[in-house]
Amino acid sequence: MEIIPGIGAIPDEIGETVVTIGMFDGVHRGHQKIIHIAHEKARELGLRCVVFTFDRHPLEVLRPGRHPRLLSSSAQKLRLMEELDVDMVLMAHFDEEFSVISARAFAEELLVGRLRAREVVLGENFRFGHGGEGDVEFLSGLGRSKGFAVTSVPLLRDNGDVISSTLIRKMIERGEVQEASERLGWDYVIEGVVVRGDARGRKLGFPTANIEVHDNRCIPANGVYAGEAYLEHRVLPAVSYIGDIPTFVGDEEAGRRLEVHIPGWEEDLYDHFMGISFQRRLRGEETFPDAQSLIKQIERDIKSALER
Repeated sequence: MEIIPGIGAIPDEIGETVVTIGMFDGVHRGHQKIIHIAHEKARELGLRCVVFTFDRHPLEVLRPGRHPRLLSSSAQKLRLMEELDVDMVLMAHFDEEFSVISARAFAEELLVGRLRAREVVLGENFRFGHGGEGDVEFLSGLGRSKGFAVTSVPLLRDNGDVISSTLIRKMIERGEVQEASERLGWDYVIEGVVVRGDARGRKLGFPTANIEVHDNRCIPANGVYAGEAYLEHRVLPAVSYIGDIPTFVGDEEAGRRLEVHIPGWEEDLYDHFMGISFQRRLRGEETFPDAQSLIKQIERDIKSALER
């Protein structure tokens, strides 16, 4: 898969293409359907498929402070697209200048002029251009005069609900990670670097890795989760805790964090890059009267997490 790091890097010799456009946050099953159709159209025409996406959510620019938490980092998004056998990904930088491009200019200058789009594949609710002025109908009309076709893809539904990044975020933030993963088409994963913590887990007999997570990632509800740790080329069973540490009655120190225990693991993990999947929520956050009560609960959590 070829990655084009910005509009200015689009090669002059790109040739005609089939293009699909979107933020594709999480690359969920609805996104996968759109990308698959674009890929098939490209194969039928003997062209390359280009996924036009962005390095950050447009609402970070349009509504700073009110933008959604992301389901995937740019690196995760690219890996998921590579698994879909995408030919090229254009990772455009979304800034204030980009946000004021009109729908017509976007279509004529970028889709036709730079990407030489012969067909554009979009979700039926896709909007683009300054103020969201452009939609599928507008692009279809323009395509008839500019020589490209437009395919509108109906939104994918699950039990009557449209599969969307917004719905999946709400599920994750409620701790409904199994339901979210079913709609994503992959176990929800958060990645980060292992940083030094207060070593409380080790003192209790259950060493944990503290994961430093980007503050713009969608974090599951506080609680304990069963999942897996992705460490270099290894995949290991893991139990994750999200919440305020410590959990003892009367202790006032607090701070939301993600801690991960890998049963049987003894090696130092500091500064390692690790991915953590969330497959099942075992319980919500609890406060314990003493360390012994917490230890007994952790033992039960690990046993439950290892049961498949």
